[in-house]
Amino acid sequence: MKKHLLTLVLALTICLQLAVPAAAAYRSYRDVQEGHWSSSSVERAIDLGLFQGVTEEEFGWGQPMSRAAFAAALVRLFGWEEVEPESSLFSDVTPERWFYTAVETACANGALAAGHPEFRPTDSITRGEMAAMLVRALGYTSLAGYVSEYACPFSDVSTNKGFITVAYDMGLMSGVGQERFAPDDDATREQAAAVLVRVYDCLSSRPVQLSSAGAYRQIAVETPEADRDDALPTTPLEPLTALYEALREMKETAADMSRAALCLRTGGQRTLVSGGEILASDRLTAGEVERLLEREDVNTYFSERYQSAYAIYQPNAYQTAVVWYQSDESLAAKLQLARLFGVTRYTLD
Repeated sequence: MKKHLLTLVLALTICLQLAVPAAAAYRSYRDVQEGHWSSSSVERAIDLGLFQGVTEEEFGWGQPMSRAAFAAALVRLFGWEEVEPESSLFSDVTPERWFYTAVETACANGALAAGHPEFRPTDSITRGEMAAMLVRALGYTSLAGYVSEYACPFSDVSTNKGFITVAYDMGLMSGVGQERFAPDDDATREQAAAVLVRVYDCLSSRPVQLSSAGAYRQIAVETPEADRDDALPTTPLEPLTALYEALREMKETAADMSRAALCLRTGGQRTLVSGGEILASDRLTAGEVERLLEREDVNTYFSERYQSAYAIYQPNAYQTAVVWYQSDESLAAKLQLARLFGVTRYTLD
């Protein structure tokens, strides 16, 4: 059970910091085209330890990225603790192969779609697959499902629509011109390097808490009202879906995202229900939430869809209370989303 909801600096530093391997000294590869739009990203990817050349003299410029190699790069980028299960989830990923640990680790951290008997590790990863794997790795599988209902900015996208839209909205991937994304084209090694470096730069920027938004353009999301038709009163603070919409709308106006501030709430929203009827709804302070969570009769949960914590308890034999509250985990998720849109300032009310 989480306590001290406002003591967040250390928690956020640990939660949000990327664990990248010790930087490798960049070597000049003879096949890297000087002045190309991605050459600096290739250099940085090597320096950050995300990539190696295919030989000591060649980076593998223009060569397709394999699915296994991209999974391995994600493991390095996010610093995930490696896992080595006794048996693989995939029939074509076996312990003696070099990518076994990387693929299993990526799968354990939600980066790979479940339910497929084969991973196809040596196949080239397509641009659409790269977008999907990346967005899954960031923890936005549920969000991508929600965004799949949006109008896609590309006319040639029919599968992985939500994942591609999310990657595009965040500025992690772009189209190839004329409203095309080319989702079935192979992703090259330099393209993968550019994408991963963009993620690194977004997530390594440190969030800055402000005492007030001041001259910054405020991004605020209202708490949904409790609906009697919901099986569970759904009143998350700044639900991730609504926050995504607000960030997306601001970015579409060509606003300077560095001059925006995310306005977040502390505490929680409590709703009392009885027999399917909503009796009352009130706001709790951070201190009240903290004391509530110390009770033994309170059960806590976390919604992946809304990236928000909530608790359920019975104040008496006739009523049930549902409290959506700002936990360290939910706050970290919202600040991560904001940074992926270029917003690093925030307030806590």
